[in-house]
Amino acid sequence: MIVANLATYPPRRERLPTVVRALAPQVDRLNIVLNDYAAVPADLPALPGVVATIPPADTKDTGKFLPDVTGASFVFLADDDLDYPSDYVSRTIAALEACAGTRVAGGYHGTIYTRPRPGTSLRKISRYLRYGPDRVMESRKVYKFDAALAAPVVVDQIGSGTAILRGTDMPPFAYMKDAPMFVDVRLARWCFDKGIDLVCLPRAAGWLTEERFDERIYDFTRGNPERVVREVATYAFRNPRRGTRPAPAGIEP
Repeated sequence: MIVANLATYPPRRERLPTVVRALAPQVDRLNIVLNDYAAVPADLPALPGVVATIPPADTKDTGKFLPDVTGASFVFLADDDLDYPSDYVSRTIAALEACAGTRVAGGYHGTIYTRPRPGTSLRKISRYLRYGPDRVMESRKVYKFDAALAAPVVVDQIGSGTAILRGTDMPPFAYMKDAPMFVDVRLARWCFDKGIDLVCLPRAAGWLTEERFDERIYDFTRGNPERVVREVATYAFRNPRRGTRPAPAGIEP
């Protein structure tokens, strides 16, 4: 069984039907967590496998981990501001299965944390002089989901809106629930602790696109909140395979 989990809230209501119509036909079950809704929207597409839930309290983006995915072979985590192509699920599963081993999770928005070098420009010198453990969020290499990537690469962190995990590798909601606005960081910590490599998967430029909204989680995390920085420190720079290409299927990593 292939499952997709999506968390949303009323300001994105007009966007919701588009995402549902894109994802629901590709999976066996699409779980939608409706934060701050009083009732299930009447215009929610009535497609097979769509299961809408209104939680008793606002779960924000941690709601992607709320639905029960017991028995799922693969779980996709989705965002309501992305445009998912019609071959998204099939191509993503194939790309993940091309990587070695069963302890691999993937996605299309990857991050490798870096330590700045002095450089020659004022900007690079300033970043180098300001850098410290409390500034880790400011120095990173990002493989953006809408940019081309020719080959898979092991990264420190994956954006949860484009993530795929095997069902047995999903963290429980109890582990994720106190990480609103930084679920990508908490998920990366879970995977590192469990020995699951995170792989940024290959794609063509523009295969995935997004609908822009004023509020972005990035605006929160780039401020280097102390509790987020502490979590990043538990896995950043620690995976010796980061920045390398994962071994192909059939070969032990």
